[in-house]
Amino acid sequence: MKFSATALLTAVLASTAAAAPATSEVKSMSTAATWTITDFKRVCNEADTSCDWSFGIKDADKITKCAYTVKKTGDAPASRTSQTGVACGAYSVTSAWSGQFGEGQGFTTLSVVDYAAKTIAWPAYTDNQLAAGTVVKPDQSYPVQALP
Repeated sequence: MKFSATALLTAVLASTAAAAPATSEVKSMSTAATWTITDFKRVCNEADTSCDWSFGIKDADKITKCAYTVKKTGDAPASRTSQTGVACGAYSVTSAWSGQFGEGQGFTTLSVVDYAAKTIAWPAYTDNQLAAGTVVKPDQSYPVQALP
């Protein structure tokens, strides 16, 4: 029995297509939503041993107010002290300061988590934005990411 070149090529291509692996689903970490941090303010006492933080977390049309106090720990002043697990409504807020770019270039990043919705955003503010103890304007919006 003789096979033509066309029949052989067709058989090879058909077997290759049948053996192709199924593509796996890729899940994006982005939810395309944003949270706006409203009226963000940090006021520290003159000795920098205590800082009062206050802001709102705006998700759609709802604003959840958040306020807490950070006390100096160890050698770090209060303005550079981390705070973890502050409950603000449905959100858990953590903040940490970084000086990785050198003196005068510091910034604070917050982690704002809604564990029930499995979402997170990372608002960040420079020391210059927070230095005067005034409300940061304009309000800043941050992308919301899905937690695995």
